[in-house]
Amino acid sequence: MVKFVARHEFCRHFVAIPGVGPVTALSFMTAIDDPEAFIRSHVRRLEALRRAGHAERLDADRWRVPADLVGRGQAYDLARDRGNIRIGILSTTGLDHQIGHEGATWLDRELAVRERTVLADEGFGREVKTALERRKQSLVDMGYATDHGDGRVIAPKDLIRRLEAVDIDRAGRTLAAERGREWQPAVPGNYVGGQLLGSTQLASGRFAMIDDGMGFSLVPWRPVLEQQMGRHISGIATPGGDVDWSFGRKRGLGL
Repeated sequence: MVKFVARHEFCRHFVAIPGVGPVTALSFMTAIDDPEAFIRSHVRRLEALRRAGHAERLDADRWRVPADLVGRGQAYDLARDRGNIRIGILSTTGLDHQIGHEGATWLDRELAVRERTVLADEGFGREVKTALERRKQSLVDMGYATDHGDGRVIAPKDLIRRLEAVDIDRAGRTLAAERGREWQPAVPGNYVGGQLLGSTQLASGRFAMIDDGMGFSLVPWRPVLEQQMGRHISGIATPGGDVDWSFGRKRGLGL
């Protein structure tokens, strides 16, 4: 067997690897459909690494590969793709909390869109897929969706709006009570006004906290509010939960 391994090119290359003996080399050769093609593909890869300065050819059969080759490869990929990488916060709430939360979550928005985010079948991608399935069952258990069997879970078209309303109402009542104010949910078509105290982050999103001295309201946060912190602001609530703010406009009679 030792003589056969010494004569066979594939086995000879293989035993050159530290820790690989004749038995291992011969076993590996019998498991590969085309050992010669296997060798050629790896030699091409080693040659590419040599040209890039990451490997050294000692002779016809032996190569020297640095111990930190994997780290070098990761650093190279990071430097190459740095300009193409974009990171954004999809939710400030963890997956475990979103699964059973009675309020609009990123999982709900992902379930509602036709073109889902492409997820890997391993690591965090698999965790998200599992969370999406568990979230569907939670929506059924809470009465927001119906399980028709065979994996078909049907939810109303206004599911996100309903969940947001529950989330806002629950948080709004709690925050209002903490401040000794009456909870005043924004009603479409009605006036909204008061001092902008700041914002609060819910699973449904970021919301502005408004106190008019007697009542307390929560409305969707918008970047334009950053410059109005601590000031008295006003606007008209619109369908869908937003507010048409009237910064710089004077209220008066329209003739």
